[in-house]
Amino acid sequence: MAAACDLLEAELALDRLEAALAAELPGHLRAFAAAHAAGSPPPPAPPSARRLAAVQHALAHPVLADRALALARLVFPIAIDDDRRVVAASAVTRTWDAWEALAAARDAAARERFGIGFIALMHRLYGVERARGPEPVPWPAPLAGWHDAAASLEIDAAWRELAARHGARGTLQLVHAEVRARTFVVEPRQHVIVVAPTVTSLATKFAVLHELGHALVGLLVPAGVPRVVDEAAASYIARGLERDHELGVCARQRRLQLAMALDVVERGLSTARPTEYPPWALWHDPGAQAAYVEAEAIADRWCSESGPLGGAITRERARIDATTSFGQ
Repeated sequence: MAAACDLLEAELALDRLEAALAAELPGHLRAFAAAHAAGSPPPPAPPSARRLAAVQHALAHPVLADRALALARLVFPIAIDDDRRVVAASAVTRTWDAWEALAAARDAAARERFGIGFIALMHRLYGVERARGPEPVPWPAPLAGWHDAAASLEIDAAWRELAARHGARGTLQLVHAEVRARTFVVEPRQHVIVVAPTVTSLATKFAVLHELGHALVGLLVPAGVPRVVDEAAASYIARGLERDHELGVCARQRRLQLAMALDVVERGLSTARPTEYPPWALWHDPGAQAAYVEAEAIADRWCSESGPLGGAITRERARIDATTSFGQ
């Protein structure tokens, strides 16, 4: 009887959390998208996204694990970012020494809150399955012509074609701003915002197509998709660039080499410092490099298969979720 009561309590807490997030997240993500477009700091995460206990309690119950895992992918990284040591370490000038201090702060926070190191935690949340060795990876040289003024893209038309081909319904709201392209899933399967710069080069064309891939994921499947699957879909869609531009293949190979090199660095398996300052990704998107590497392998496989993208995403997610455990 006690076990049944515990399960009921965990389920009710999860219900309340999901309801609170459904009420708070859309407004937060609209504000986040507006801030990103304006080049302003993001708003703080909503209060409901800080309810760790409900998610951790639900993870202990197999019948709630799928729902809890989807929420863990949202709230666990927020808990790390909220840690006072991480806040302090991220508020300094970006240098390699400062990055090492920031990585140590993230690791300490993860071990205290979740019992495992930060990189291991992020890999588990992101769906990274393949352990890679410590072999060094050469830092890739710049790709000539990739950033030259040589391309354009009618984004609305490209989106209509992609949505029709993959059966995406719901609304994509396009916001033009000369910032890093980014996607915000306001309401899964209903409303997505893509902030995108003007397409003037192959690099910006790739970036926008990549974000349209993320938008498809947001409108095709429920929230909580593992990062490796989300990035695989974005890569799969962005590979459309390669049909018309031979540099696209070279750029993809360079991105993969870059992700492999950064993965070795952020896992602490190399002390190499290949750039004057730590790259943006290590500072602002930690633990993601292995996900990018694995995503390319998934996208390679999808390119050899046929069928709707939504089905491929769903199957890949189910496979990863079935093998993801937090040892509760």
